[in-house]
Amino acid sequence: MKTGYDPFFLNEKHPIPLPLPQGRVAAEALNDGAVFDFTHFSIVMNQRTRFAIFSAACVDILRATPVTRDNSSWHFDERIGEENQVGPEYYARNDYDKGHLTRRRDICWGERREAEQANYDSFCYANIALQHHHFNTGIWNCLEDWVIQRLQAAKRLVILTGPIHKDDDEEYCGEGGDPESPIAAHPGCAVHVPFGFWKSVLYVNEEHQISCLSFLIRQSSERSTDRCEYQRLVTYQVPLETIAKETSLRFDASLYLRNPLFWEPRLVSSEGKQEVNELIPIYQPSDIRWRTPTP
Repeated sequence: MKTGYDPFFLNEKHPIPLPLPQGRVAAEALNDGAVFDFTHFSIVMNQRTRFAIFSAACVDILRATPVTRDNSSWHFDERIGEENQVGPEYYARNDYDKGHLTRRRDICWGERREAEQANYDSFCYANIALQHHHFNTGIWNCLEDWVIQRLQAAKRLVILTGPIHKDDDEEYCGEGGDPESPIAAHPGCAVHVPFGFWKSVLYVNEEHQISCLSFLIRQSSERSTDRCEYQRLVTYQVPLETIAKETSLRFDASLYLRNPLFWEPRLVSSEGKQEVNELIPIYQPSDIRWRTPTP
């Protein structure tokens, strides 16, 4: 039996529920937002895009178990259905990698058999998305290593992550470029390349309070008129409210107060100037802001 995401993983008295899809994303969620449990992580799928809406992982730093990629065979999850997952034909002969949402190294912990099963589960097509090679092998890939190195004392992390989609996402037809639908149930090219990706890391800080760090990156090759402040392939630290706005996900209310960055919708200063929510480009570990303001 798959253990999946545990809402009590960080605090036995105060559970952290999974985020809830809202609006159109809720309507597109596979099986009314069913949660599919894997070893140490869980996924909610988008039936229209055939990518995950989000993946939620429990990371036990102290119980990490090194596992090789020997049993790393890509596979479809039968519970989700092959027709609801983007398959290998879309990752061939292009600049996109099979980008893990939940990273395999993060969930390889516990007893040997448990860690090996988690490693295998991470190679499910439901847990990957079209990620541009340059950022899948760049700072975005290093980000969790930096966080884990800094937060060794926290012992445990919860990592939430997923794609960001826009109405004008690029359509990609896969190997062969057939515009007549590789899968009959999906008209057109069927697959929409994610505009970008987001990640939120939750942990218990030195004051024994939950802290939340949130990040995003865009990979779209086109400038989006309402998102032009994000440079392509640059990782940003952002407020959790920004993630909620970009993804149509509603997070547990307490988490918004535990993020170190400023966010206020349409805030106007006393001088009548519109304030800009904090947006910090991340190029190295020292760029990450860790401190959570005291409520």
